[in-house]
Amino acid sequence: MEVAILLVSYDCGYYRKRMGRGPEKIFEAGLKPLFAEMGVAFTAEEIVLESEYPTEISAAFLLARKVADRVRTCRAAGQFPLVLSGNCNAALGTVSGCGTDNTGIIWFDAHGEATTPETTKSGFLDGMPISTILGRAWQTLAKTVPGFSPVPGRRILLLDARAAEPCEALLLEELGVSRLSKPHELPTKLIPIAKQVQQFYLHVDLDVLQPSVATANQWTPPGGITVEELIKALEEARRATKVAALGIGSYDPALDQNGRALEAAVAVVQALLA
Repeated sequence: MEVAILLVSYDCGYYRKRMGRGPEKIFEAGLKPLFAEMGVAFTAEEIVLESEYPTEISAAFLLARKVADRVRTCRAAGQFPLVLSGNCNAALGTVSGCGTDNTGIIWFDAHGEATTPETTKSGFLDGMPISTILGRAWQTLAKTVPGFSPVPGRRILLLDARAAEPCEALLLEELGVSRLSKPHELPTKLIPIAKQVQQFYLHVDLDVLQPSVATANQWTPPGGITVEELIKALEEARRATKVAALGIGSYDPALDQNGRALEAAVAVVQALLA
């Protein structure tokens, strides 16, 4: 299978700044050598935001529409979409491009990603991708993304989320999202969901890792899981389900002083393609 690498090099609308520099770094320094070693065929393209006001909320949904179109086209051509993004809200486009009617989600993240415009205290748009996918935030804009419809909470597994806010925990519980604190819990929770869907989207925010293991961004809180635990969970997912697409986000090369977060990103891709 050929891999289609889609680089979404934006962080809060800013091009190749902070975490927006992550996609290119992962691709150039990590995936190119890996794919050469593995003999994996791939294409790569950058999704560019065409907007006079790139930091407006509307721009994030414009990116999501572009991602959805490209993911759908790549899958129709028999390619496996690998979306490298600065922000996690690119996942809205990836899930929509896969088809929300028959797709489950496995999401690795230190955060709950489920604040809403009414509950957020920071106003950080990238804290709302899961609540948007669930149908509880930005629905007028979300419905402009091709292929989008809300994904029922029972089809979403959220692993770690150790820094979830109380309002996020309440929303996730209300909508039936399964929260897992440890990767070894994944198979038990995954099997019932796999019977309801045809495929899964896997999302990895690298701040799911323990900061003592790897620091991917400035919001990495204490706690988390090891690279080995992450890889084992991904291998379990690969064996139990069909993986339709992979998203890796929230990597700031400037904070990865020892290169371990980059190594983790490469290990994630290798585990799914091995």
